Amino acid sequence: MTTDPSVPRHNVSSPARTVSRTVSISSPGTIIAGVLTLVLGFALGVANQGAGGTAMALRVPALLAALLMVGQGIIELRKSWPRQEQVEILPEPDSGPRGRELAVVRPMPPRPPVTITTARPSPSTLSVPISVMVLAAWLGLADLRVSAPGSLSVLCLITSFTLFALGWGLLPARR
Repeated sequence: MTTDPSVPRHNVSSPARTVSRTVSISSPGTIIAGVLTLVLGFALGVANQGAGGTAMALRVPALLAALLMVGQGIIELRKSWPRQEQVEILPEPDSGPRGRELAVVRPMPPRPPVTITTARPSPSTLSVPISVMVLAAWLGLADLRVSAPGSLSVLCLITSFTLFALGWGLLPARR
């Protein structure tokens, strides 16, 4: 039997077998922000409970702020929870049955473009951000007026700035 060099020779090996595996993908930045918000709210709540002789003018907004911070931290953690993604594993060609495997990670499909529509702010779109910013101002002013333990005072100050930034970020787009 003679082989003709003009006829291409085909590789007779078996086709590559594709294996799908599931991996977890998450964003560490949003998880860290959620954990920090949760820890700040929890620490404020604990400091508030430990400040027995402090006037209620500070303890009430501190308790409300602590509850809001813990709730916001839990929401941020749930949004950034690792999601499952399918990954195809392809064996490397010519490596035998127990050879190395190559992972092919497919890019996530692009999100549809978001069109920002500017609408006039209404009471329903402004109620939550304004409430959060009023709570932040109430907590900050109460912290200035009421004599409190150092830990509670510092945590109230940090929380009032954090809450104001959160409320500011919740405001509808302004153009």
